[in-house]
Amino acid sequence: MKRNLILSTFFLAFFCVISISQNVFAESAKKSPAKKKIQQLPSLEVSPAEVFDSQSLKGMRFEERFLNLGVNEKFTILERDLIKVQVKNFIPPLLVPAIGNHAFVLPPGLFQIATSFKFVNIRGKDWYKDGEIDPAHGQNPVTRRFLTTSIRYGFDLDKKYFHSFTAVVNVTYESSESSGMVTLADNGNGAKEVHNGGASEGLQDLNIMIKKKLWDQGNKPIGWAVAVGAYFPTGSTDEKVGDDGNIAVGTTYPVYFQRFGDGKLPAGRQLGTGEMSYKIGTFWTRQLLPGDLPSSLAGTKFDRAAIHWGATYRFNFKHDGFDRGDKATIFGSMVVPVYKDYASVQFSSVSMWQQDDSYTGGFKFPNATTGVPRPALRGGWLSLVGPSLIISPDPIVRMTFSYLKSIIRPVTGASPPWVANIGASFAF
Repeated sequence: MKRNLILSTFFLAFFCVISISQNVFAESAKKSPAKKKIQQLPSLEVSPAEVFDSQSLKGMRFEERFLNLGVNEKFTILERDLIKVQVKNFIPPLLVPAIGNHAFVLPPGLFQIATSFKFVNIRGKDWYKDGEIDPAHGQNPVTRRFLTTSIRYGFDLDKKYFHSFTAVVNVTYESSESSGMVTLADNGNGAKEVHNGGASEGLQDLNIMIKKKLWDQGNKPIGWAVAVGAYFPTGSTDEKVGDDGNIAVGTTYPVYFQRFGDGKLPAGRQLGTGEMSYKIGTFWTRQLLPGDLPSSLAGTKFDRAAIHWGATYRFNFKHDGFDRGDKATIFGSMVVPVYKDYASVQFSSVSMWQQDDSYTGGFKFPNATTGVPRPALRGGWLSLVGPSLIISPDPIVRMTFSYLKSIIRPVTGASPPWVANIGASFAF
């Protein structure tokens, strides 16, 4: 009897210990679950191939590590990488202006190649002197064509304050020609017809710029970027007028002379500056959000618009007796998507201030008896306004068409009545 009581007590205690142990282990398992084998879900059919790039999935860059924060399971990694591909191409192609600059920068590792072709035609009545039409150039038209290729690359130095950069290399090929003649005023010895036409064709100075985004609209009211750059003196400064620098005066019995004694085209018609020059810029962008516009415009195309504005200043220096003068540009524009994600229109205003060019030495006109200081050939404000059409059949492809009309003419020099531009870009 006593033995049975002891055995019963033992087995009861044993089962209690087992029961308690199971409960303890169960609670422990809840707190510290065993590491399960991650199962790979079926892969999605995605493009571009960079989604499957192991370096991309490892998240080697700062922004990729941030986007991978808290991601453990493979299907989530794949989904997150699809988001990264979208972020990589996040610059809204329909909101980037065709004319002027903006506060967007390229994401790290992204290349973009852009090209533009600009047409400028100057008629005889488009020359100004002291703010008035200069009749001396009434038969002196100029045609200019510019083909610019830009290579842009987004990069990040992965350090505090050293992120969100875009490097830009600009190469411009110019072809320009002036024809006809300049009719000098009659100073008592008969007006003279000066045939000072000339052509220049070739590469301009090479331009390299670095753009840095300082503010993002995600945490600031507007986007803000600044840029600095340099022009390397690769363009020619020895383009000549007339017949190898010799200008014919008169037609029946022409007399030849060298303009300014060097036979060169004016500074503004030379392909280069001959010296290093520098450029700085500041750009702002505001992508409109709900509440930015009056209620009457809510739900319209303007709800998706972006406003861009900014300024640049180029410092030029004297070379070989001439100084083309500094140049400032101020711009503003609104870009409005008008057809889904494929087309938008832009309204632009661009104002340019040109410092008077200057030349050393004097000059004696063919119909004058005394010499005078070499005059400035350009200077003052020029303002243009006009529309642009932006077409983006794919987020990485853009085509642009622009037409700007002159509304403010400079004090001195030629003023194109209009400027047309065709452009295209591709990112990869």
